[in-house]
Amino acid sequence: MWFYETDTGVFWIRFDPCDMRGFVLGIGEEVLGSYYSPEAAVDDVYMQKTGFPEWDDNPDAVRPPDLSGWVRRDCADWKNPPG
Repeated sequence: MWFYETDTGVFWIRFDPCDMRGFVLGIGEEVLGSYYSPEAAVDDVYMQKTGFPEWDDNPDAVRPPDLSGWVRRDCADWKNPPG
Protein backbone atom coordinates (compact mmCIF):
# COMPACT_ATOMS: atom_id res chain seq x y z
CA MET A 1 0.00 0.00 0.00
CA TRP A 2 1.09 3.57 -0.63
CA PHE A 3 0.61 6.86 1.23
CA TYR A 4 0.94 10.48 0.13
CA GLU A 5 0.87 13.20 2.82
CA THR A 6 -0.66 16.56 1.89
CA ASP A 7 -1.94 19.63 3.73
CA THR A 8 -5.43 18.34 2.87
CA GLY A 9 -4.90 14.90 4.41
CA VAL A 10 -3.18 11.59 3.76
CA PHE A 11 -4.08 9.85 0.51
CA TRP A 12 -3.70 6.09 0.38
CA ILE A 13 -3.80 3.38 -2.27
CA ARG A 14 -4.32 -0.26 -1.36
CA PHE A 15 -5.48 -3.52 -2.86
CA ASP A 16 -9.25 -3.61 -3.28
CA PRO A 17 -10.49 -6.00 -0.56
CA CYS A 18 -13.46 -6.99 -2.76
CA ASP A 19 -11.37 -7.59 -5.90
CA MET A 20 -7.73 -8.40 -5.18
CA ARG A 21 -6.86 -7.58 -8.81
CA GLY A 22 -7.74 -3.91 -8.38
CA PHE A 23 -6.79 -0.97 -6.17
CA VAL A 24 -8.68 1.57 -4.08
CA LEU A 25 -7.79 5.24 -3.58
CA GLY A 26 -8.84 7.06 -0.44
CA ILE A 27 -8.06 9.93 1.89
CA GLY A 28 -8.44 9.54 5.64
CA GLU A 29 -11.37 7.17 6.14
CA GLU A 30 -13.02 8.07 2.81
CA VAL A 31 -12.82 5.79 -0.24
CA LEU A 32 -12.57 7.87 -3.42
CA GLY A 33 -12.51 5.29 -6.20
CA SER A 34 -11.43 1.95 -7.65
CA TYR A 35 -8.61 1.55 -10.18
CA TYR A 36 -6.95 -1.13 -12.29
CA SER A 37 -3.47 -0.05 -11.10
CA PRO A 38 -1.89 2.15 -8.42
CA GLU A 39 -0.48 4.32 -11.22
CA ALA A 40 -4.02 5.07 -12.44
CA ALA A 41 -4.98 6.21 -8.94
CA VAL A 42 -1.85 8.40 -8.71
CA ASP A 43 -2.79 9.97 -12.03
CA ASP A 44 -6.17 11.07 -10.64
CA VAL A 45 -4.42 12.60 -7.62
CA TYR A 46 -1.91 14.35 -9.87
CA MET A 47 -4.64 15.63 -12.22
CA GLN A 48 -6.79 16.63 -9.21
CA LYS A 49 -9.66 14.43 -10.41
CA THR A 50 -10.20 12.46 -7.20
CA GLY A 51 -13.74 13.57 -6.38
CA PHE A 52 -12.44 15.10 -3.13
CA PRO A 53 -13.16 18.85 -3.54
CA GLU A 54 -10.71 20.03 -0.88
CA TRP A 55 -7.92 18.53 -3.02
CA ASP A 56 -9.32 18.87 -6.52
CA ASP A 57 -10.09 22.59 -6.13
CA ASN A 58 -6.81 23.54 -4.43
CA PRO A 59 -4.58 25.44 -6.91
CA ASP A 60 -1.65 25.34 -4.43
CA ALA A 61 -1.66 21.56 -3.97
CA VAL A 62 1.75 19.88 -4.30
CA ARG A 63 0.94 17.04 -6.70
CA PRO A 64 3.01 13.85 -7.02
CA PRO A 65 3.77 13.17 -10.71
CA ASP A 66 4.14 9.42 -10.20
CA LEU A 67 4.19 6.62 -7.63
CA SER A 68 7.82 7.36 -6.68
CA GLY A 69 6.52 10.38 -4.73
CA TRP A 70 4.45 8.11 -2.48
CA VAL A 71 5.60 6.12 0.59
CA ARG A 72 5.15 2.35 0.37
CA ARG A 73 4.22 0.52 3.58
CA ASP A 74 2.91 -2.89 4.57
CA CYS A 75 -0.86 -3.28 4.20
CA ALA A 76 -1.12 -4.03 7.93
CA ASP A 77 -0.22 -0.36 8.53
CA TRP A 78 -3.12 1.11 6.55
CA LYS A 79 -4.83 2.41 9.70
CA ASN A 80 -1.53 4.03 10.80
CA PRO A 81 -0.39 6.28 7.95
CA PRO A 82 2.96 8.05 8.12
CA GLY A 83 3.11 11.39 9.87
